[in-house]
Amino acid sequence: MASRIAILICLVVFMFPLVATGQSSLHLTGNSKVDFFGSTSLTSYQPTILIDTTMPSYLDETTTKKEKSPWLAGVLSLVVPGAGEVYSENYIKGALFFAVDVTAWALAYSYDKKGDRQTDEFQAYANQHWSAVQYVNWTLDNISVLTEGQSARSEYEDLVFNSDYDPDEPCRPPFRCVEWNSLHVMEDSIGRFAPTGGNGYTHRLPYYGEQQYYELIGKYNQFSRGWDDADLSPITSSDLPLRSNSQRFFEYANMRAQANRYYDKAGTWVSVAILNHVISALDAYWSTTRYNKALQAEVKMKFYPTPYGLVPVTEARVKYNF
Repeated sequence: MASRIAILICLVVFMFPLVATGQSSLHLTGNSKVDFFGSTSLTSYQPTILIDTTMPSYLDETTTKKEKSPWLAGVLSLVVPGAGEVYSENYIKGALFFAVDVTAWALAYSYDKKGDRQTDEFQAYANQHWSAVQYVNWTLDNISVLTEGQSARSEYEDLVFNSDYDPDEPCRPPFRCVEWNSLHVMEDSIGRFAPTGGNGYTHRLPYYGEQQYYELIGKYNQFSRGWDDADLSPITSSDLPLRSNSQRFFEYANMRAQANRYYDKAGTWVSVAILNHVISALDAYWSTTRYNKALQAEVKMKFYPTPYGLVPVTEARVKYNF
């Protein structure tokens, strides 16, 4: 009996608006003010804004995601590849550019260090096995052949060696017993009086310790007689232009070539790193431009009229530009 009474009460409650307004159907909005006390006439009712007094007073407010600066993105990636991509929220590309940068610099550093170690090795090898004193002495012994009799040992011997020179005592690097300026004069003279076809004397021996010193002694046959395994036998005009007869001469040349290859690889990876900076900067600029254009989000609060008043509806708009 109690349940029947409850059902009857509910019917009376929900049928009351229909009876009061003369309508044949019931529209429920979920708003008790509208459902039980609001006007439902479409011809005579004045729209009521169904909005809580605590809500903002505006009816249409748009919030847009803040755009980012392409120039700032480009500068960031130019300094640190990938930073501009992260700024524009392209995290995967940012990580890739940064990984390439780290890898390139790491390889450049590695090969540069290998080149340094190889340089130390071939310089130590030269200091141990090549002698400027031996080179000068052999040249003096064969100067007559080298110049077709235009010069003799006695002409230069007292000039190219100073008072520190003692034939019975070794003169080791840095060869302080050699007068380098006088040696250069002698080398110029030999080159000037070379027989037809040349004698191989085309360069001056650079000062000890210079980069060119270590390069030339393993590059030109002229200096091959300074190696400790060279055949120092006298030559004749048929032996000109001079050719190396030292195996160490060629071994040393290969050691230097290996060092140069390491440095070349280091330079290549430095170029890759620099190029990666530039490409990342351009990509960051482009990506940020796309970021600003690709997605524009608008969120608005609109009010739609119903027979029971204005009902607030949140509207989200997502716009893609291609």
